[in-house]
Amino acid sequence: ALKITKRNRILEIGPGNGQHLGEILGRGLDTRYFGLDISETMIAEAKQINKKFIEGRKALFELYNGKSIPFVHNFFDRILTVNTIYFWDTPEFFLNELYRVLKPGGIMVITFVHANTMRSLPFVDDSFELYDIPRSTKLVSGSGFTNIDIQTKTERVQSKDGEIVDREYLVISLQKKKVALEKEQDTLIKKSLRKRKCHGH
Repeated sequence: ALKITKRNRILEIGPGNGQHLGEILGRGLDTRYFGLDISETMIAEAKQINKKFIEGRKALFELYNGKSIPFVHNFFDRILTVNTIYFWDTPEFFLNELYRVLKPGGIMVITFVHANTMRSLPFVDDSFELYDIPRSTKLVSGSGFTNIDIQTKTERVQSKDGEIVDREYLVISLQKKKVALEKEQDTLIKKSLRKRKCHGH
């Protein structure tokens, strides 16, 4: 879904221990990977597991606050995040932060388990914000992204009880306008900041 091409800078939000990094960097496309996570433990593990990529200046893992992206405007060609959307403190603001650091014409992919499946999982509580197609559509339609594509997929996985179950998940593919002015980006950020204030932040 990311449609990775040569020399792309790729940002992942919430990479965990980064065991999957070889699948991204092993394509011979001279890509550069940046992983941001809120967990010190995961960052430490990711640095250990991906030591060769880090030493080869192919990858960088950093701790961040989960709210603002510590990179300049229009820095990344691709952005991905898997199963983090449930914990976005201010979704509109965070989505516009991701928009800000993505280059014009760049692609972002957000993947997460559908609300229907999430509700059946024993560890899911009120700290999770659950998303289905209507709610996720409303969120992304309020951003500056274009070419919005939302797909529902199903995978067969083994539960913690050993049962084989069907898990429904969503893949949202977004693209930033090929010509995106900084004025437009600033407007989006200010708009999301106003929403934060309205919610007591």
